[in-house]
Amino acid sequence: MKKLMFLIIVIVALGLIVSGCIPVVPIAEKDETSSLTKAKPADQPPSGAHYNLNIIGKKSDWSGGGSYNNPDRHTMFVPENTDEFMLDGSPCYTPSGTPCWAPEGANYNNPRIPYPGITIWMTQYPKGTDEDEFAVLDGNAFDDCKCEFQLKSGTYTVWIVAKAKPAKKDEPEYYTDITGWIRYTDELTGTIYYYLEVGKVTVKKNWQNVTDELFMYDGEWVFTYLAGIEADPLYEEAAYFWQYDNHGNKLVQVRFYPD
Repeated sequence: MKKLMFLIIVIVALGLIVSGCIPVVPIAEKDETSSLTKAKPADQPPSGAHYNLNIIGKKSDWSGGGSYNNPDRHTMFVPENTDEFMLDGSPCYTPSGTPCWAPEGANYNNPRIPYPGITIWMTQYPKGTDEDEFAVLDGNAFDDCKCEFQLKSGTYTVWIVAKAKPAKKDEPEYYTDITGWIRYTDELTGTIYYYLEVGKVTVKKNWQNVTDELFMYDGEWVFTYLAGIEADPLYEEAAYFWQYDNHGNKLVQVRFYPD
């Protein structure tokens, strides 16, 4: 009796399929549906070639020695808590130090008290070193409150994430505030301007696309904009830096994907 009922059900089902009442998904469509289901969510960085920069937080008494300026490096060392770090008895404020690629005799060191954190100076060939490559030019913020980084020529999509383990229950949440700033000198007055903040990002435990916030100004790639500034004889020493204000993060990872 059971076999008879099963046979009847199979016959009815086949009849419905033939009549078009039950659609049959072709193999190709099944595969497409499966691949769409497995596609990366929008909050994940793309796959593909990229340059990876690791910004590692260390305790305030860390002393690695040296500038860590090997261009093949992918790491920078910064205070784990920038508000606790003291250099020669004073806290760090941005911008600090003069980057190695600055014009001879230039002084970019002009810390502003309301803007705490360490400075990460960024440049892009041909203003940087002779080699058109990614390079960590100064990977140690503990000796002068600054780091330096050079991007390879081109434009990029930039993603960022905090990779360290989350704070314990009884601890405040770890976070890092990054603010991008443009700096240049007006030849008529000699005044140094901080031309508004480019953008501010709070680094989180989830990946974020920060291209628009930190690397675009008025819809233009920030280093393209700076090149235009320097082309004007009224201005010189155009530069870009991050105000990097760290609060407990032991590792912030940045990825640069060529456009």
